[in-house]
Amino acid sequence: MEFYILITDTKECKINNFILDSISGYIEASTGKKILLRELSSNKAYEWVFSKTIINEETKNWISNFLSSHNIDCNFIKSDKNRKKKLLLADMDSTIIEEESLDQLGKLIGKEKNIIEITEDAMNGIIDFEEALIRRVAMLKGHSADILGLLKEKININVGAKELIKTMNFNGSKTILVSGGFTFLTEHLKSILGFTYAHANSLEIIQQKGILPILSGKVIEPILNKNSKLEYLRMYIEKYRLNDTDTICVGDGANDIEMIKNADFGVSFNGKKILDQEANIHFKNTNLRGLLYAQGYSDKEIIK
Repeated sequence: MEFYILITDTKECKINNFILDSISGYIEASTGKKILLRELSSNKAYEWVFSKTIINEETKNWISNFLSSHNIDCNFIKSDKNRKKKLLLADMDSTIIEEESLDQLGKLIGKEKNIIEITEDAMNGIIDFEEALIRRVAMLKGHSADILGLLKEKININVGAKELIKTMNFNGSKTILVSGGFTFLTEHLKSILGFTYAHANSLEIIQQKGILPILSGKVIEPILNKNSKLEYLRMYIEKYRLNDTDTICVGDGANDIEMIKNADFGVSFNGKKILDQEANIHFKNTNLRGLLYAQGYSDKEIIK
């Protein structure tokens, strides 16, 4: 087992010698030992590596508070030989893409405010995900299915997503996109990003002769929810004969809790408080490359 203090900042890229010397000096003063410092990305990602637990809670708190005051992410990571993971499960909305896809569909039909309110409640765990999904999809009833194609053109892929998927694929990992969103978008992202598999919900579309396809306002059952994400995690662990220690999962909301809790590396990416409480890795100032840095990849190993 090895232990790492990982610090990352891809927003302002301001990790400088003052930051590094301050932390190294504090670690040496509190432990009496010099700890190996490794650069993963210049001004963006560094880690201290040690072979046994020598960092106490007081030292952890000082480092965390010091870095928080500089808006730099800090994660204390422990890992065995399987630090580079063989299985990734990633949420889609506000994780792989910048947007919440249902919110954007609401914008296209003039019901953005109504849908966003329900989305926020679901993300924060205030209302059940399935209930929130059914209520929001019902607002799409009677609208042309053409809005699905329009949404594909409007979404923005989060920075680091391409490198994350390419690098893990190149290293033989399986990459799974699993979303409470919809297949029309997950299949699109699977195609352009190279995910191994994609799973999501399906919108019911009414097609009649001589009439343009319209949305029925219903989701085709069964509905993919937080328990489904955990089931997919377990399914792929079994399918590829992996261990729990081979897994990394990333998401941002309440619907991701179960898969995050059960992954070896459970990552909250700009996550809601309810998810932060369950994740063991957190990124607020770091793009999706952070998942690669957490696995020990340096910039020279990342596939662009």
